Amino acid sequence: MRPRSTILVGLALCVSAFGWTQAPHAQRGVLASLEQDITSLVESVKPSLVTIETGSRAAAETGAKAGPSTFVGSGIIYSRDGYILTSASVVSGKKSFRITLPDGRALTGKLVGTDDESNLAVLKVDDGHLVPARLGNSDSIKVGSWLTVVGNSYGLPNAVALGLVNGLREDGFIQMSANVSPGNSGGPVLDTYGRVIGLVAAKLSEPTYISAVQVHNDKMATITIPSRQIEIPSSGISLALPINLAKSAADEIIRSGTVRRGYLGIYPQNLQVKLDASTEPRSGVMVAEIVKGSPAERAGLQSGDVIVKFGGAKVLDAEQIRKLIKSKRADEAVPVEVLRGDQTRELTVTLAAAKPSYSYIWDIPEAEPLPPTLQASQERAQEYARQVQDRAWGDRDEISVLQDKLQSLSAEVGRLSRELEKLKSEKGKE
Repeated sequence: MRPRSTILVGLALCVSAFGWTQAPHAQRGVLASLEQDITSLVESVKPSLVTIETGSRAAAETGAKAGPSTFVGSGIIYSRDGYILTSASVVSGKKSFRITLPDGRALTGKLVGTDDESNLAVLKVDDGHLVPARLGNSDSIKVGSWLTVVGNSYGLPNAVALGLVNGLREDGFIQMSANVSPGNSGGPVLDTYGRVIGLVAAKLSEPTYISAVQVHNDKMATITIPSRQIEIPSSGISLALPINLAKSAADEIIRSGTVRRGYLGIYPQNLQVKLDASTEPRSGVMVAEIVKGSPAERAGLQSGDVIVKFGGAKVLDAEQIRKLIKSKRADEAVPVEVLRGDQTRELTVTLAAAKPSYSYIWDIPEAEPLPPTLQASQERAQEYARQVQDRAWGDRDEISVLQDKLQSLSAEVGRLSRELEKLKSEKGKE
């Protein structure tokens, strides 16, 4: 797409927001040029855009066990030999998928691996003549950059949404204003030249709630159904995984089936005081605490150490060292320079594998049928539970009758007590 597209988009917004003072044919000329640029951009990515289906339809064609419903997502062709990138939330714990290629052919896709931390999944189809997507450099984007999202919207291929980069998050994700829809997950995010600079990862929207509902069974016992949070369409923001991070994770998944990020085992703390340049570093992080049995402890790091360099990179603050640690891989030996007291020490730490901070993968396993013996035991247990419940309700009925009788007796005792007091009072007068 030509660089002037950014200017044209701005002009188009001015036209829609404030009107246009020139002749109508000038307006049409600007909008027609903008339309041509956007349609050319979309056409350029179509040969590398795929539709991914899971659930009943995909299972019927792949021979896998049918799921509860069909879920549609998007993806891009990563390599000519059949590797495909999408969102881990699209695969939903499944192993086999129906992949529809740009030419309309439907192939069976197999899961190669996922990275829960970045919400990335890599699939593979048996085709050696695919058209890989043109990848850009996500490190070059800035807040305010124009973006175009292409993918499926409610199952409709090649839906398009325009937006801006409105934030670069600390966790590495791109925050954008494009209004994505169900089915866009895993789809490409394009720059103004039609290059893929991200994959749609998630949408943050305002939730709504279903209030708790109370119902009664036939014996008037109250049953409470807890409230559930559901997501509704809104003007919420969307997140995209930067393509540079996606490439790094995808290459590792293709090699080993997973991504094993580094884990050090420290609690870093920013330096709070201005340091003397003659004796102490001007930047770095203090080790507030060491996790017992961690790679940091095995390497000889101690609480109170100030980490100056990690893997050759100068350490600026706690947030940066977390990113540096995650950029390394498990079992990797990393040089660490620390300041302990007034002495500088060189250590080497062999990182362990970090657990993901969060996971986008979910799947509810289907219950397997019980063996006949256990099935019979379960039925007997259920019958016993019903008998106990019936006895409990029967006991409750008997108790109610006794309570009624007790109340009658209490009333009679009260009446007799009043009569006795009356007789005593009359006898005293005599």
